[in-house]
Amino acid sequence: MKKSILAHEVLKAVRRDVKDKEEQRQTVNKGGATQQIYILCSCLIGEHLSSPSEGSLSLANMKAIVLLCLLHAVFGQEQTQFSWYGPVLTTPPADPNLNIMCSNDQAECGCCLMKKQMARMEELFNMTVKGMSQHLMHSKMTLNNIKNNRTAFSVALNNERSLTCFGPFSDDRGVPFKHVFLNLGNSYNVQTGIFTVPYSGVYNLAATVYSRSPVDLPQASCALLQLNGVAVAPLVEKNGLDSEDSNTVVVVKHLKAGDQVSVNLQKGCNICDDTTHYNTFTGFMLYAAEKA
Repeated sequence: MKKSILAHEVLKAVRRDVKDKEEQRQTVNKGGATQQIYILCSCLIGEHLSSPSEGSLSLANMKAIVLLCLLHAVFGQEQTQFSWYGPVLTTPPADPNLNIMCSNDQAECGCCLMKKQMARMEELFNMTVKGMSQHLMHSKMTLNNIKNNRTAFSVALNNERSLTCFGPFSDDRGVPFKHVFLNLGNSYNVQTGIFTVPYSGVYNLAATVYSRSPVDLPQASCALLQLNGVAVAPLVEKNGLDSEDSNTVVVVKHLKAGDQVSVNLQKGCNICDDTTHYNTFTGFMLYAAEKA
């Protein structure tokens, strides 16, 4: 009798637990294994109670029933993993859209979940493709801006077969470099020798001056690299000990659109050139930038 009473209590507890778990399963599906354990546990107890003869519920059977009940208690709980800070929930939270997807057929909920995962992957894929397309468009625009903003020039004083000099003069003069190697963007004016900056940015500027004359004549190679009429760097050599003087300067400077760069020959000085192109003036934009 004591065993029958105990079995009745276990059955009531199991059925109550089954009812609670079934209500939870309506919201979140935990799979079919747990429900099968519930049913099996309940059926075993009910089978023994259907013939309540003394000793029909043996100790071994009782242990098996209790084990099954313990199994459903274990597998029916949320899966957790343990860390240094205690148990951590590993089961993802229920998706509100899951009920809608699985409302038609609970048996096909696994398929619904797979479809949902595929839909999420498709959404992530589309987002990635959209982001890559935006980056590609931005890269193309940047490349087009670089192509459109290309500017460079390289010129020499002249291309005469015999050495021809410019100067000396009684005043300062702008040097018109007549022989053009490159004038990309047509920003260099051959008549005036002035480079007008087309786009704001950082530029590399270089100039070389050279002069040669008979030993009995005064000799000096002196000029200035100028920005908007203001000296940026001097090109001066006045040693007077030989028949040749030369100097070179290279600067990197931020320039604004509309700025004018030139080489200015100082009074009393001269520069000479031929097909060897001793005197050169070069500039090109390193990169576009509104501010330094």
